[in-house]
Amino acid sequence: MKRIPACLKAHPLAAAFIAICFFLPLAIRSPYFLRVLTEVFFFAAMGCAWNIIGGFGKQTSWASASFLAVGGYTSILMYMRLDGISPWITIFIGMALSVLLAIIIGVPCFRFRGVFFAIATIACVTIVRQLLIYFRSFTGGTLGLALDIRTRDSFVDMAFLNDEPYYYLTLVWMLIVVSVTVWVERSRLGYYLKAMSEDQDAAESLGIRSNRMKLKAFIISSVILSATGTLYTFKMAYTDPNLIASFDISIRIGITAILGGMGTIWGPVLGSLICIPMLEVSNYYLADFGGGGAGYAMYGLLIVLVVLFRPDGMISLYYSAETRGKAWLAARRARRAANGGAA
Repeated sequence: MKRIPACLKAHPLAAAFIAICFFLPLAIRSPYFLRVLTEVFFFAAMGCAWNIIGGFGKQTSWASASFLAVGGYTSILMYMRLDGISPWITIFIGMALSVLLAIIIGVPCFRFRGVFFAIATIACVTIVRQLLIYFRSFTGGTLGLALDIRTRDSFVDMAFLNDEPYYYLTLVWMLIVVSVTVWVERSRLGYYLKAMSEDQDAAESLGIRSNRMKLKAFIISSVILSATGTLYTFKMAYTDPNLIASFDISIRIGITAILGGMGTIWGPVLGSLICIPMLEVSNYYLADFGGGGAGYAMYGLLIVLVVLFRPDGMISLYYSAETRGKAWLAARRARRAANGGAA
C-alpha cells in the first residue's frame, strides 16, 4: 500500500491531475464534458491493461477487444436472461471466462515471436467478432443488445440517471488499474518481463520460463479488460460487435499506450488524455471534411509525428523536462556553493 503514494510523490503532475479529476464535476456541470472524461478514464484503464503485456513484455497484442467483449457480453446476457442478476456479480464470471480465453489464445500464440504473435492475436479478435455476429439469436448479431436501465438510479444494477456516478466509477477503476500496473512493474513478474523484452534467449538461459511469464501477464491484462468491458457496456446500456469487439477498438487501445509511452506507468493515461479529446474535437470541427474521416486522418498524423519525433511516447517530454529541471537546479546549487551561499 505504501508504493502508490510513493509513485504519486515521484510524479507530482499525476497527483495534481487525480486531485483535479475528483473535484472537476463540482466546477463544471456539462454532461458532455463529463462523458468525454469518462471515455478518457475508460481508455486509460484499457491502455494500462494493454501496457502490462505490450509495454513491459514487448508482446504486441491486438486481442484486447476479445476480452472486452467477453466481459461485456457475459454481464449483459446474464442480466437480460437471468432476471436482472447484478453486473457486480457477473463481472467476476466474465473475468473467469477471460482467463480461460487468455489461456486458449496464449498457450499456442506465445510460441511465436515478434510480428507473428501480433498476427495471431489479430486472427483471434476477428474470430470472436464473427462468432458474436453468427450466433445472432443469442447475442443479437450486428444489431447488438440494449438495456432498459437508464430510467432509474440503482447501484446494484450499475444504472444511474446522469453521468456523474459513471464518471467517478470509471475514475476509481482507472486508479485501481494504475495501482495494479505499479504492482506488476515492481513485482518479480515485471522484472522478468523487462528482462525478456531486452533479450529473451539470455533471460531463458538464466532460468526464466518466458512463455509462462508472458501468459501470466496476458491473464492479468485480460482480467482487467474483461472488467472494463462490463463497466463500459452498462455505462452505454448497449453493446454490439462493432462497439466492443472490433479490431478498431483493439487498435485504439494499443495506440493509446504507444502514443503515451509504452512500459511506463502514466504513459497510457497521458495517451488517453491526448487521443480521446483530440478525436472529439476533430470529429466536431472536421465532420464535413473528407466524408467524416478527417478526424481519423489527424489521429493518424499524430501517430506518425510521435513515432518519428518521440518514439518513447509523449511522456518522454515530461521526463526530458524533469531531467533538465534537475540539472538546472543542481547547477544553481553548485554556483551558490561556489559563491559562498550567495544568491
